[in-house]
Amino acid sequence: MIKKLAMRWASMATITTLAAAAAQAQPVVRFQDYPGTGNLLVRVAQAQGFCEQAGIRCELRAIPAAPLGMQTMLSGDIEVSFGPAEVVVAALARKAPIKVIGAGYVDPVFFIAAGMKTELPTEAEGYPGVVKSFKGKKIGVTQRGSGAEFQLIDMLADAGLTANDVTIVAVGAPNTAFPALTQGQVDLIMTFPPADGMCEVLKACRVVIDPRKGQGPKSILDSRGGAGAMAVKADWAAANPALVESVRKMLALSDAFVSNPANFDRTLEVLRKTFGLQLPNADQIAEVSFRNSIGNFKAQGTVPAMQSVADTMFQNKLVPVRVDMAPAVLP
Repeated sequence: MIKKLAMRWASMATITTLAAAAAQAQPVVRFQDYPGTGNLLVRVAQAQGFCEQAGIRCELRAIPAAPLGMQTMLSGDIEVSFGPAEVVVAALARKAPIKVIGAGYVDPVFFIAAGMKTELPTEAEGYPGVVKSFKGKKIGVTQRGSGAEFQLIDMLADAGLTANDVTIVAVGAPNTAFPALTQGQVDLIMTFPPADGMCEVLKACRVVIDPRKGQGPKSILDSRGGAGAMAVKADWAAANPALVESVRKMLALSDAFVSNPANFDRTLEVLRKTFGLQLPNADQIAEVSFRNSIGNFKAQGTVPAMQSVADTMFQNKLVPVRVDMAPAVLP
């Protein structure tokens, strides 16, 4: 009997070892991530085993600005950049050899928050009237040349202002943008979740323009369905079609999981464990931000919505040429 048990344990140990070896043998794909809600679909895929199910090992690298993520991907230090479509358009306009293979999110994520002491005399008018009060203000964006800056310029233009009417400052992701705002280094920030949760839970700032609620210029609202993009180097995609399909399978599995209301608690649990921000009431902030963005985390966007982003950037002279998005998006 003891001999049989020993043989069974040995067999189970062998199976476990072989399974571990097989997992280690799966190709690694490195994705850009951000503090806060970040690249939620890939985080959920890691937690639920969707990466292994798709035949890959997913690794996340925290890179807090989309242009930096694009540069990191093009240099070969990660395989997949992740950020707003504007950054992809800007790269394509400058002949960067990239392909879009997924989304991660599809609707606008940037919003404008004001410090509690920031006075906006036209705030009661709502959008676009509130933008008139931005004149002369110091406004923080994630990084110069980022999607946040491009969208801020759209809002200014929609209200008859230009970038020269304000001072634009790079303040990074929400973990650095929030203290820059609350400590008075800037008057407003164009930022993304979980800054909305920070404002609401910590009562330290207020959101004054939120495209997620239909506020903002038509150019930004028309990006719904294609606001986010995951991009890879074109030669990597051509050389690794099976890996591209594995990434897409992983994203689709994660999308289906996150979209299912029955999985809300489990998804929130994953987010809280990977939130990456040391803040008072961090769990509550994570939940508020997740609820504000629920329904936005999708595997794929649409080419027409991405084309709208490209066309607006050309019209606003933010890129030197009109970019045709269709050839850049893998079918």
